[in-house]
Amino acid sequence: MVTLQFPQYFKTMWKCLALSLSLVFLASCGYRPQVAAEESQVLFHRGLNLFYQGDMAGAMDSFKRVVSHNKNNDAAFFYLAQIASYAGQWEDADNYLQQALRLQPDNYWYRLQQAKLAVARENTEEADLLYAALFRDYPQKTELLYDRIGLYMNGNNSAKALELLDTLEKRAGVTESGLLLRFNILIENDREAAVALLSDYLQSNPTTRVLSIMGDVLAGDGEIEKAAEYYQRALQADPTFMPAVFGLAETYRLKRQFDLYFENINVFLAYPEVDAQMKTDYLKQILEARGFVSTFHPQVDTLFMSTRSAHPKDSTLAYMYAGYLIQTERPGEGLEVMKENLDHYRNDYRAWYQTLGIIYYLKEWDMLCEYGAMALEKFPDNTDFSSLYGMALWQTGQLEQAIARFERILSRLNKDDTQNRIQAMALLGDLYHEAGNWEQSFAMYDKVLKLDPYNLPVLNNYAYYLSLRKERLERALEMSKVTIDREPNNSTYLDTYGWILHLLGQTAKAKDIFRQALAYGGKESAEILDHYGDILNALNEPLMAIVYWQQSYDIEPREETMKKIETNRKTVQ
Repeated sequence: MVTLQFPQYFKTMWKCLALSLSLVFLASCGYRPQVAAEESQVLFHRGLNLFYQGDMAGAMDSFKRVVSHNKNNDAAFFYLAQIASYAGQWEDADNYLQQALRLQPDNYWYRLQQAKLAVARENTEEADLLYAALFRDYPQKTELLYDRIGLYMNGNNSAKALELLDTLEKRAGVTESGLLLRFNILIENDREAAVALLSDYLQSNPTTRVLSIMGDVLAGDGEIEKAAEYYQRALQADPTFMPAVFGLAETYRLKRQFDLYFENINVFLAYPEVDAQMKTDYLKQILEARGFVSTFHPQVDTLFMSTRSAHPKDSTLAYMYAGYLIQTERPGEGLEVMKENLDHYRNDYRAWYQTLGIIYYLKEWDMLCEYGAMALEKFPDNTDFSSLYGMALWQTGQLEQAIARFERILSRLNKDDTQNRIQAMALLGDLYHEAGNWEQSFAMYDKVLKLDPYNLPVLNNYAYYLSLRKERLERALEMSKVTIDREPNNSTYLDTYGWILHLLGQTAKAKDIFRQALAYGGKESAEILDHYGDILNALNEPLMAIVYWQQSYDIEPREETMKKIETNRKTVQ
């Protein structure tokens, strides 16, 4: 029996340093209008424009040309350091920054960038020394204390973080942000003290955020009723405070008051200012609770509609919603969602990838032909899209076009792209055989097995096609044996192995193999049932052979199967 070899689709980002700069910064970061050459001025402003447009490659080219004309332009070196930092090129960033600091060693922004760069490179000691030196020179900049506190918190040095927080509060007083920072430090090691801190603060300053956080703490301790009271107090102060809306909704869910749960969670999901990813992460958890989805099917629909009303163009949400619709047996609606999403992102690779993936999953081959062709107009010769299009051509009976497509894919693949080469050659082996060109088919399978000797689908198909031609049966048996040794419960592989045993005259042994195949799902395969009927007939069990042939015919009515049934009936009579 042949294995259908559908390709598997659905395959790190730079470690980025997030460094924000205000426009006011330009005046203080060292840009000086005395750049000698007019060309350097033009290049610098061009680089600056490209930088803020997000074109880092173009900006880097401009700034490099600036410093090649004027090695005293500290601002250009600074921006080069910024760009290198965004790309995670820490050594380059440090080199450029040292050039800027050489020219302006006292520049606050350059020194701050040096400290942040040390953090990014996980050089905590150096970062601490740089921040300490900055604070000595700029004691009015309390934001430096926040940065150092964060540094100590990340290094699990709670005592030092609390010491700096004390310094901060002596200067600026106790603020809500400072209180919550202290709470986050304490909660790791002294939960009781952290909760008492919030409680004491709420006595005189019942702010919305702190009320909501107290609700979170109580909910985490299982005190649901008390948590709900704090969330409600927060919402009395600000009905649009979404963390409290979410927290209250969750208390209703835990208390199984689902009407109130859905009422509140829909408010949260429909609020556009809440991050879309946070919502999709939450919806993912909902979908994973299958019992919940089946019980509250219409209400879960409403959750998605509320979220989509707030984020109609969010591609991740659309893909999740489409998957949910397909899972709940509404594939047509799921496809419409993906088509609508594609209308928003006609030039976006990911949107096409998701849409074609859904169509492929649903085996809507005519539609995959149409959309695969459109995707290739946008992304010519993309391997993924081209392969999906080739599969669609094959499944719609356009065999020659499918062969041409995969031959083109193979011709354009890099020789080092072993995985995709194996996949393309394996599919071509199947296609050549279907087209009647068994020599090319077997030659292609041989190429695959040189690269991947344990490619089980290819071993199985190669062995089965050899058995159909009754050629090299011992070699076919060896290949098939590898497949069942590695996947002993695969009914397709067991069918191939049993059939070759039968052709080699080991029919009694083949019967045992087929019984295994039937036990592992073979009863759903017309071909396996038909083969088993042949085995029984060869072992002089004609009545039982008729039973299995009939089961095969019921699944897939084939004339040759009916002929065997009728012939045996006459013989038995």
